[in-house]
Amino acid sequence: MGERLTGVPDDHERLVADALRAQATSTGSVPAPTFRPARPAPGAGWVLLLAVLLGLAAGTVVAVITLR
Repeated sequence: MGERLTGVPDDHERLVADALRAQATSTGSVPAPTFRPARPAPGAGWVLLLAVLLGLAAGTVVAVITLR
């Protein structure tokens, strides 16, 4: 056969086709990342406790600034 009308020899086409096939079928050297399960969301009790503590801290700061 030799060269086609495009001017690319069959050997070059075969090399590209083989390289693409090898790339598509290879598993790669980098392992797939492992995913950790997500932690459960904090419960309503923890959110309420945090809100109360932040409110007390903010109230303390305001009281100290006001009483000065």
